[in-house]
Amino acid sequence: MSSKPTTPSFLSAAGNSRHARYFAFAFFGIALLISLHIFGPSIGNLSLHRGQEPDAAVPSDVPIPEPQVERNYSIPNHLHLLYALKDDTSNFNFQFKNYLCLYGAVKVWEPEKIYFHTNAGPEAIDRARSGAGGKWSQLIMNHPGLIINHVELQTNAGNGMEITGMEARSDFARAKVLQEYGGYYIDFDVHALRDIRPLLKSGYKAIIGIEFGGLINLGVVFTAARSLFIDQWVTGMNAAFDGGYVTHSNHVGTKIRQHLEGQGNELLVVSQTTFHPVDWTNEGRHELWVNHDFDDGTFTNNLENHRDGDPLPSFEHEYRELEQYRWDAPGQEYIRPEWSNWNWRRSYMVHAFRNHGAHNYEHISPRYVLERRSEYARMVYPWVWELYRDGIVSIHDDYMGKVAA
Repeated sequence: MSSKPTTPSFLSAAGNSRHARYFAFAFFGIALLISLHIFGPSIGNLSLHRGQEPDAAVPSDVPIPEPQVERNYSIPNHLHLLYALKDDTSNFNFQFKNYLCLYGAVKVWEPEKIYFHTNAGPEAIDRARSGAGGKWSQLIMNHPGLIINHVELQTNAGNGMEITGMEARSDFARAKVLQEYGGYYIDFDVHALRDIRPLLKSGYKAIIGIEFGGLINLGVVFTAARSLFIDQWVTGMNAAFDGGYVTHSNHVGTKIRQHLEGQGNELLVVSQTTFHPVDWTNEGRHELWVNHDFDDGTFTNNLENHRDGDPLPSFEHEYRELEQYRWDAPGQEYIRPEWSNWNWRRSYMVHAFRNHGAHNYEHISPRYVLERRSEYARMVYPWVWELYRDGIVSIHDDYMGKVAA
């Protein structure tokens, strides 16, 4: 009679015991620990994710694909200016204030590219470069690094309405070039005061400012190419155009602000002081443009008894005072130079619009600025002083660039 295979006593005992399962777990646990001790080093060389670790023999310069990230919407340091001619064969009629706009922007902001957008034909551009259109047109069109870009002016809005005014046609062209290139646009009567590069690096895809009265003013626009703001402005202006002066621009921009501001980094809206500190009222314009003749000497004519070509003072000390504006805590008021009514250092630029009609004032000429008898003149004096020092302007140059006989 054959016998059955003998079962190990400890398993037999475990099997007959209510603790059998615990003995089995202990047995396999001990076996696992022994395996890890023997084979552990080789296990450590295995990848814990799918696939294998890169072979050490693979060259380190093999390109590794970057992870997919959101498109870079940074605002480039590209300056955009635009001037449209009603007749694309006619002459440019730039004034001194227009050249001062370009000169100051390049001096303060150091743009990487300077775009000049125009519908003018080659003949008009050649005449301007030769000086036929006046001194200021010649200086602008021959400015180092100027990129002249020809644009076709839109004659009908998307809603079918005809665009007849040159200002409106310029508005449509401005929006399109900003949508394509990105950068910042300024009207030709905007003057740089502070470095805007911190704004460009702020992370916002578009930056606009408020004007007196609370509307958005699109005489200054910062935007990345194809930002939500610029795309919506192009669409909105084509739908809203009604022939009005600002319906398609400032009004549409204000409506876009109402729903786009606060959506992540899509749009930053800055205060009136930042870009457009001057208001539309006669009082506001008077305060900016009027020539003062105070008995206390604070607005003494800087050109009194002066001959053209003689050196002029730079007044650097006064501009250092502006840099050192401080809050007087005990008196709870700003301390500023006696001659200054406005704290210009709060503004990155000044939109000096509607200058005509101010008392005791005609046009912006080198003489008007170098005399230093108005807030505007003292604000832009450093740039005109440089131009005078370098022999580029004369006190006899008029606002249209014609030398008086």
